[in-house]
Amino acid sequence: MSLNKKDRRISIWVGVVIGVAISSMLFKYAIKEKNNRAYQRSGSYDSNVTAIDGLPFPSVPDSILKVIPHGLVLYYESNFSISGNFEQANTDCWIIESSGALRSERLFVLIEINSGEKEKGLFYRASELYVSPEIGTTRELIEENLPESDFRVLGENKKTDEYIVQIKEFFPKKLSDYLHQMPKKYPGIKKVRLSPWFPSL
Repeated sequence: MSLNKKDRRISIWVGVVIGVAISSMLFKYAIKEKNNRAYQRSGSYDSNVTAIDGLPFPSVPDSILKVIPHGLVLYYESNFSISGNFEQANTDCWIIESSGALRSERLFVLIEINSGEKEKGLFYRASELYVSPEIGTTRELIEENLPESDFRVLGENKKTDEYIVQIKEFFPKKLSDYLHQMPKKYPGIKKVRLSPWFPSL
């Protein structure tokens, strides 16, 4: 028995409505599953384990959440200060990857938080250092003395006459070693310090 024109039109619309409803439900389910996987991914704030070593970390302090609401915790160390601005025993050290819309916009941030002042934090660029040269030392000499496999001179801070050096490895212990060992190990380097980062709130 064939349907008349009106019934066929109703059947088509019913089919379209059911198709749209099912597609919408499947889409919502896929998004929910994707978000659940992201929340459980190692390094996500909700996972409570670091992305690199799978080591546990406590709840991310509000002082970090305000600045980097959706980051990836690469490293976490308790009782560890790289900058020396806090006592080791009272400091939490975080290295977090903050992602932009593009992969090239990734930023690695070092945050040190004193346990007595969790609402405040000191922020630095984890993958860059400021290098003060000895008098008469040129950029070319710095580049010649630093191994290309570990370092790259990005430019110069004209205000402070320091070179901005990108580093390949920036886990907390390595950063601390760079600050103390680079002036002793590589000729032409007078001092090394962390590169401050000032978040735009």
